[in-house]
Amino acid sequence: MLVDIYGATELKSLERIVGKREGQEVELVFEALNSTITFNFSKSRLTPQMGKSDRAVTTVILSMKKEELLPSFNSFIRTKDNLWGMLKLFLKYLIPRKIKVKGSLGGGITLIRLLFIGKHSMYKKK
Repeated sequence: MLVDIYGATELKSLERIVGKREGQEVELVFEALNSTITFNFSKSRLTPQMGKSDRAVTTVILSMKKEELLPSFNSFIRTKDNLWGMLKLFLKYLIPRKIKVKGSLGGGITLIRLLFIGKHSMYKKK
């Protein structure tokens, strides 16, 4: 869905972020919606699937109210993939436990970094 809305991710940045995690699966759990999306990491493409995985390395849990879910998700999509973006993520979501990571912290951070798009022409004011 993100590719349809924001455009395809540059292949070089996908290779750089996924790195040695190719082939791993990470679950993204929306507690308020009782749903799970599983992401399979690949250097050529990020493939999401609805439902839980049997071989997930990491589970990222978004534990916030339904009303906060969409604005928060939009916030980390609009975050730049750099040191300041990661600091913002830690201060705003991980420390107050709005996002919980079970399993490999590196896998969870990789998934969240893949969601970071930063500036996009869609956000320009008309």
